[in-house]
Amino acid sequence: MSASHIFRVFMLYFVIFGTIIAFVGLMGDDGLPGTGWFIWLLGFVALVISIVATVFHIKSGKRTSLDQLADKW
Repeated sequence: MSASHIFRVFMLYFVIFGTIIAFVGLMGDDGLPGTGWFIWLLGFVALVISIVATVFHIKSGKRTSLDQLADKW
C-alpha cells in the first residue's frame, strides 16, 4: 500500500468518526459558554480513533470496501 492510499484511508476514517463524534458533541450542548475545550477534546478523540483504526486496517492486510472507496478518491 502506498502512502497516499494510507492517507486516504485515514481521511475516510476521520470523516466517519468525526461525524459520529460531532453528533455526540451536538447532544452534549457544546454551544454553552466556556466549553471550547470540549470541542478540542472531541476533535482529539476523533483523531486518535482514526489513527488506531487506520493502523489496525493496514496491519490486517485485507482489502475491504473502504479500500475501494479510498481508491475512488
